[in-house]
Parts: sequence; C-alpha cells; structure tokens
Amino acid sequence: MKKNRLFPILLILCIVTTAQVAMAQEHLKIVSYNVLYGLKKDSVNIDRFVNFTKDWSPDVIALEEMNGYTQKTLEQLGQQIKHDYVLQSKEEGFPVAITSKYPLVNFRKVTENMWHSYLYAKIKGVHFFVIHFSPFNYQKRLKEVTDVLAQAKEIPAHEPILIMGDFNSLDASDREQYNNKVLAGMLENEKKHDHIRNLNNGQIDYSVLGKLKEAGFQDTYRVLHQNFESTVPTFKDGNGQMKQSATGVPKRIDFIWANARAAKMVIKSGVIKNEFTHYISDHYPTYVELDLMQ
Repeated sequence: MKKNRLFPILLILCIVTTAQVAMAQEHLKIVSYNVLYGLKKDSVNIDRFVNFTKDWSPDVIALEEMNGYTQKTLEQLGQQIKHDYVLQSKEEGFPVAITSKYPLVNFRKVTENMWHSYLYAKIKGVHFFVIHFSPFNYQKRLKEVTDVLAQAKEIPAHEPILIMGDFNSLDASDREQYNNKVLAGMLENEKKHDHIRNLNNGQIDYSVLGKLKEAGFQDTYRVLHQNFESTVPTFKDGNGQMKQSATGVPKRIDFIWANARAAKMVIKSGVIKNEFTHYISDHYPTYVELDLMQ
C-alpha cells in the first residue's frame, strides 16, 4: 500500500521536474539575412533558402532586400519554412521583412525618413527592430540609427531589445582588418560617383555603429567572439576562394545588436557559412540564440 501511495507522488514530482527543465531551456533562435534582390527571384535559390531554414531551424528570421515580394507571397514563403507569422515593410524598392514561428505583437512599419525602411515587432517578449540602412551616405545612416534608437528608448530598459540587419556600416572593433586597400577603394568610389559619400572626412566611418554603443547596445557577435568573421562578400571562384577587389575585401556590415538585458541572454552567436549560404546571397547570415529564462 505504501508503494502505491508513493507512485502518484513520484509521478507528480517527475512531471514538475520535466516542466521546470523545459522552462529552463526555452531558447529563441534568430537569423538576420540580406537575401539579395528577393532571393534573386530564382526558384533554385529559393529552394536553397528553404533547405537552409530546414537545416538551421530558426524561430525568427529578419530579412533584407525582399525585392519583388508582397505580403501575400511572403506568407507563401512562410508556409514553406513553417513560419506562420510574417510581415513585410512595403512592396516597392528594397523591403525588409520578418518571419516567425510565434505571433508578432504591436508591430510597426516605418518608411518615413528611411532610405529603405524598418520594422518593429515584439516576439516572445523580445523587441525586434529589422533595419536596412543607406548604402551610399554615412550621414544618412547616422540619421537612420538615431531614429531607430529614439523608438528603442521608449521601451523599458529591463526588457530585451535586438536591432538587426544590414547596417552598411563598419565597426571599430574590426578596424585592424581594414587596411589602406579598403580606404583606397572607397576613395576611388567617391571620385567616380557623386552620390556615394561613405567616408567621414576622408577616413573610414565608425560613427554609425558607435551610436549603438553609446546607447548601451552590444554587438552579439563580439559578446562571444574575438576573431574577425566577414559577412560580405560570399562569391566563390573556381578554386573555392573568396573573390576580392578594392571594395570587395572581406567586411562585416551585418549585425545583431542587443541592449544590456538581451546581451545577458545570448548563449550563441555567429555568421553562418555553409553549402547553402555560399550561394544564396552576396551576404552571409548572422545569428544569435537567446535563453529566454536568463
């Protein structure tokens, strides 16, 4: 009889322990990806992207350069990758988008005063900003990052915030990677094209991402890594080597930035380079995994 009485108690304890373990392991896997002109509008490339998501299984994907997609066609793509919740910032130009396994709460689309646009949404208690800043002018990027940070400042500091996407900006932590060849290539670009003004007083600009640091945000890649890992370019030659030119040397312009609260939740981060991402785009995707119970 005593054994029979103990069995329900042990069963309850087992259920409670299992539930506690499950709660303690609640993670959120996030990928940010500039997919190059709407996955090049190519069925083979779209299949690569779908297979990449099956292989990597992210819970949330931030997308840049969703050219040619509409909300409806994005929903169709979402069905292919088992993300039932999707949102696109606009339908013309260079939209940004977000897809998720979980509902998007209080979402917002912003096109005003932005070169492209940005999206805001709250997912599983995490605040997401998906951005794609100007590729041509650092002063425009400064205005864009200021606008995004102004909205982020309205969120209570104890809540996790992520700002992610293609920043078209370089970070001072990578300064040693950018030699005179990079600067010379940028100077040549500005001589040829009046609309390109990415240099700050003739020097490589680090002020845009500096604004994020001043606001207390941390580069999630640098939270866990000290080595340099480029996000552009991806093109390979016949020998499997990265193609390089004056402006195409390896750079890191794709980031996921976290406020202090979100940075404490980071358990994994990096740049994804594999048989799919070598060819899907000219950018490699960045990723971060959060422990939501931290």
